[in-house]
Amino acid sequence: MKIEILGVYLVDFKQNFGGEFSGKHYALVISEKSKKDNTLLVAPITSKKSGKKYRGGITIDCKKYQENPQCAKAFIKIRKIREIDSKRILGNKKYTLDEQDVRSFIASFNKFFSF
Repeated sequence: MKIEILGVYLVDFKQNFGGEFSGKHYALVISEKSKKDNTLLVAPITSKKSGKKYRGGITIDCKKYQENPQCAKAFIKIRKIREIDSKRILGNKKYTLDEQDVRSFIASFNKFFSF
């Protein structure tokens, strides 16, 4: 299966510890698959609940990408970027971010990782 950078896929993060992402979540692919070990980098996506504060990422409008989203907004968690084996990706690409969200993601990524 071809995995596209900036594509959103369902990922099984399995069981993890503490504040680490676990279970099945959508994630944004942010690197190519390594030819050496079939791993790639992803940024997990979580539904955004009103009244809760989110940091280290960007908010996206789910209605731009889904016909009947469960939540109106979602949050791409740059601070939770993870390397995963490509076998953790379940199925085909769900959608690709539009240009506006890509620009927001890149700006937030650069801000978060500025040294």
